[in-house]
Amino acid sequence: MPVYGPGRWHHPGERPEWSEIATIGRFAVPREGGRFDRHFHDDHEIWFIAGGRAKVLVGGEEHYVQSGDIVLTRAGDPHDVLEVYEDLWGFFTETGHPSGGRTGHLHRSETDAAGHDVPARPLPADFPAR
Repeated sequence: MPVYGPGRWHHPGERPEWSEIATIGRFAVPREGGRFDRHFHDDHEIWFIAGGRAKVLVGGEEHYVQSGDIVLTRAGDPHDVLEVYEDLWGFFTETGHPSGGRTGHLHRSETDAAGHDVPARPLPADFPAR
């Protein structure tokens, strides 16, 4: 089925045979009770931030993100949501697995795999205005 509702995502085990995209889905990290895991992928990943504001880690650097931003993550680079200032939600896609590439979140340690609570913080004074 080419329409993916809440709780479902497009991946190699569930996608139309004509689709060459590795994965597509939605993510959300609420201000209250949010969790995330530091992870990487065997392919590149793109996030579109549809709503909210947060601080993320991408390839060893921290960045503020907000509605309308696009986050590009290179294959093998760890990424994470470090803190949220408003409920964060968006869309992700992995660009296409290399031969033998693995699907989903890959972790460098058991601690990373276990995930962490994402703290809710007040909006920092240096957060970029739009």
